[in-house]
Amino acid sequence: PASMAAGSRARAPLLVLLVWPARGLGLGVARPRPVASMQRPVRLPFWPLANGLALTALDLVGLRDAAADAEAAIGGRVAPMSLGGEDADPFVLLVHHRHRFSAWDPLRPLLRLLIPEGFPAHPHRGFETVTMTIDGGLTHRDSLGVQQRYGDGEVQWLTAARGVLHEEMWWANDDGRAELYQLWLNLPAAAKMVPPRIQLFVPPAVKAAAGDDGAEGGVRVHVLGGEYASVRAPVELAGAPVTLLRVEIPPGGEWVCPLPASRNCIVYVRTGALEAGAEAAPTSLPAHHLAYLPARAAVGTDGVRLVNADRSPRGKPAEALVLAGEPLREPVAGGGTWVMNTQAELDQ
Repeated sequence: PASMAAGSRARAPLLVLLVWPARGLGLGVARPRPVASMQRPVRLPFWPLANGLALTALDLVGLRDAAADAEAAIGGRVAPMSLGGEDADPFVLLVHHRHRFSAWDPLRPLLRLLIPEGFPAHPHRGFETVTMTIDGGLTHRDSLGVQQRYGDGEVQWLTAARGVLHEEMWWANDDGRAELYQLWLNLPAAAKMVPPRIQLFVPPAVKAAAGDDGAEGGVRVHVLGGEYASVRAPVELAGAPVTLLRVEIPPGGEWVCPLPASRNCIVYVRTGALEAGAEAAPTSLPAHHLAYLPARAAVGTDGVRLVNADRSPRGKPAEALVLAGEPLREPVAGGGTWVMNTQAELDQ
């Protein structure tokens, strides 16, 4: 629609559908996809710097679980994750921001003089940025004339395509929290020069109730892009088919999701600890780890299976970001904040 050429906003209230669990929906998987590789991305201290340095110190002395739990409470770190390579295609970059802005932070006035609290005007071309907020959010303005203040669960889908200049500055909720993911999603060559546009929406959510087949209930899935369980995110895709989900699994809970064998899949664990793969040979995924379940490892499989590894009566819920997409299988040339196909395009 013409109204989406510059920017649009889907402001419907959060949709929560109570459905039977994945198995009851006919979405169960008999042959879960295995984890091909896993990594723990570096977490850099920032916003506030003091908190981030304290968390990094805990990591250095081997108290990673304690650091992960503390980070959820006090913020102070950012985790940039380069997703280059065939196992990540069409995803290019994922960044997990978890910050806390406080008037009582003694270093904040000095840091604000040196580094703005946000991202001053910068250009993008050739891809899409998908900003998935959790707490707090960003104030956005751009060369299209769009100005938006969004957050607290909303998703901004910016198709930079042939080019856009934009600025993003932080705002926090009442207790100072600001947390979000930002994903760079590559565009195929045929779509890299289409007009830029912005879509803003509240993602629908699917909640599984306990079923009569013994499946665990209480799993909640936020549909941030694409479709899950017949629920579609209200966004028009400019490139390859993708599914972006934020999955919350209760203690001991299980979540299974069918997935075409042709699609790459990435799982990032935000909180808690998960197990992925077949029940007979699961792979442990601790908090803040990134797992690749690529198409090349999908032969003979039909989907993804995640289980909350904490099965104690007073266990902790686990949450993961699940990214699945059809590979573009095109050359990638990246330079700064641009993602094109050739060096000549970057030079231009």
